[in-house]
Amino acid sequence: MQMEWAISIFVFIGVIAVTAVVFVFWVAVMILKLILRAFTALGHVGPAEGGSHLAQAPAGRVACGNDRCRAMNPVTARFCRRCGHELHQPQQMPIHRAAMW
Repeated sequence: MQMEWAISIFVFIGVIAVTAVVFVFWVAVMILKLILRAFTALGHVGPAEGGSHLAQAPAGRVACGNDRCRAMNPVTARFCRRCGHELHQPQQMPIHRAAMW
């Protein structure tokens, strides 16, 4: 009888310990993602002036290239969520910064 209680208590404590480890890992990942997002936002370089209609979209959004649709979609989307038109992916160009004294 006492052995059953000891096993039950051991299993209960083990489940609590595993749950605590998973929770701490999850919190650490969320904090790292938040820090990374903050550094990414600080280093964001805006579009050049005189750009296309895509540059006029709100931050994090891109307008559909279909003349009849023009729906706003997330930047990460490959296709328009309203009409299914393929969205143009922004070109990745290296940025060279020079110190100006």
